[in-house]
Amino acid sequence: MKKILVSLILCMCFLLNGCFNYTDINRVLFSTSIIIDIDEDNNPIVYVETFKPYRSARSGSEKGERIVYKGKGKTIFEAIRTIGLSTSYKINATQNKALIFTEKAAAYGIHDFIDLIGRDQEFILRQYVAVYRGDVERLLSAHIKSEEYIGIFITDLIDNIGTSSRAIKLTINDYFNERLKPGRTTVITLLEMSKDQLEELLIINGGAIMKYDKLVADIPLHESQGYNFLINRVKTGTLEIPYSDEENKYVTLEIKNSNTKTNMEYDGENLKLIKTINVRTTVGETQSKLNFTPENLENISRGAEDNIIRATKDVFETYKNNNLDIFNLERDFKIRYPHANSENILEKTTLDVNVKVVIEGSSTRQGFH
Repeated sequence: MKKILVSLILCMCFLLNGCFNYTDINRVLFSTSIIIDIDEDNNPIVYVETFKPYRSARSGSEKGERIVYKGKGKTIFEAIRTIGLSTSYKINATQNKALIFTEKAAAYGIHDFIDLIGRDQEFILRQYVAVYRGDVERLLSAHIKSEEYIGIFITDLIDNIGTSSRAIKLTINDYFNERLKPGRTTVITLLEMSKDQLEELLIINGGAIMKYDKLVADIPLHESQGYNFLINRVKTGTLEIPYSDEENKYVTLEIKNSNTKTNMEYDGENLKLIKTINVRTTVGETQSKLNFTPENLENISRGAEDNIIRATKDVFETYKNNNLDIFNLERDFKIRYPHANSENILEKTTLDVNVKVVIEGSSTRQGFH
């Protein structure tokens, strides 16, 4: 029995391949981001940002070089294969971090460009998907000091948006699911090069609304917080409340946690969408003299609640009037009322928002000095 076991282990060692070895790694280009644009004939142009590693078996050191390739074709597959004509190494997509569509490609429609991503087993589904507004050449040539690789920078940027309740993120796996839901509308990250920073910097600037795989509108950054509250995607962030006799003075609340519950009331004709939002906060900053008495804290809470109600209702009415169901309303309606007619349900819906903001103790400092 022992001889059989040893023989099996030896066979497995010789016959089965494991991870990359040093030779493999030195002959592979790992893509970190893929950017898809279109030409005048609406054929795809693919830019692949790659990492060319160099591993030393003797010292265990690791070095790499950033190389960007460009390919054209009638399909994404052909464009990527065209890139292979200009490199002696195989491009490997198992480490790809971001799939980016230019605004032009997204407006044309990305349906023809995403089948390969879901079909080819080499592409991972946890990579982020985004729309980039701006000159793609500027993006690829940008010198971002904090991170050389655009794909890695975007991943770190999106993962860090927990610090902001106004940012939007979506993985390609989530997009594949969202695009098939009733309404066929979803929102993905919108990227731009910053116009305000002293150095070149890529920023998240709201969301790109995709309907039937086409870019139809965008959510400005100032409307994103209301949208995130409605779909229960706010975990941390800030709320700014005017609270002072002095003009343009604010109290800033830091969001510690938020939860949005959804209910519906349908009478056969009209639908009432009820959102109950509970937010836990602490006082992060005050710009004027303020004593944290129970009465003052209650006034701040009420001001924060009014701001959330106004923001959520404004964003709901804006996209309701444009017939863009970015709130998963039709999907939730079909779940709750499977036998009811969901046609034009968005225009028959009114929004009722109930908000409770609780301010918890933040520090030993009890006022403004």
